[in-house]
Amino acid sequence: MKRFFVIIPLFLAGCASALVAESKAVLERYPTVVFDDGIALEESRLIAQRELIRQDEAARYDLLNPQVAAGMADLPRYAEHWFILFNERGAWTRQYVFMVVINKKNGRITFARDYTEDKRWILEAELLRQR
Repeated sequence: MKRFFVIIPLFLAGCASALVAESKAVLERYPTVVFDDGIALEESRLIAQRELIRQDEAARYDLLNPQVAAGMADLPRYAEHWFILFNERGAWTRQYVFMVVINKKNGRITFARDYTEDKRWILEAELLRQR
């Protein structure tokens, strides 16, 4: 039983230090984003990663594997935005993703929060509100 109480804190400390290293690597690359010439896909991934860190969700979602969301073409102003998502860490659930919607012209974040298909109307409303 004593081993258990020693191993678990060491394991948790290792996980925390790995997360800090991941976040640091993303934040070091963020200054390479150039906002003046439009936002390329790779830049949008960095913007999304930074937002995930900023919202303190990097421990819950897979920071190092941002993905372009599929099935968004029917959304309002689809062509004007990048839709980047992060899956939850761990294999036990895939109900939610963290979605970041970024304007391709200026890099502004239009939407950044937990997202699931049954709440798609919230994403649509945010895109319609935009001018």
